[in-house]
Amino acid sequence: RCQKFYKTDVLNFETCSYDEILFACEIASRAHYNLKQSNYVSCFVKNMTSRNIGKIVFLQRYMADFAELSKRQIDMSLAVAGSQSNIIITNLTFHLTSILKCRKLDENSVYLLQKFDVVRFCQDFPIHFTDIANFLAEIAAVSECSEVKELVKKFVRNTM
Repeated sequence: RCQKFYKTDVLNFETCSYDEILFACEIASRAHYNLKQSNYVSCFVKNMTSRNIGKIVFLQRYMADFAELSKRQIDMSLAVAGSQSNIIITNLTFHLTSILKCRKLDENSVYLLQKFDVVRFCQDFPIHFTDIANFLAEIAAVSECSEVKELVKKFVRNTM
């Protein structure tokens, strides 16, 4: 019954404004996390695709304050991007190089990097991959964090 309401009323955007889309996105994301029902996420993504709503434009705005995103929002961003992960990677690279200025890794960057299939990332986005691998190698040299060291092993292993 809730899902029917979600499909017929919530996903029936009147103006396709960012706020309408964000509202539907947040409902889907929270249903997935709180109720463990991924069908809301699937409906949201399918609706964005079928109605030709720009994923890239939506994700640029949704992920604008990357450091403040919750894990739930990062996971939702990955779901929305689907196979078009270039927007996520571009956003992450910008965040690491421009915002953090290649000095450290924040919790969200570590979380997102752990989610990537490194081999596919290397094949699909070689320039971003090299930039991030080099950045991680520099950070690992001064970091005591075991998560960072593991990420470096994972990335560096795929550059050889």
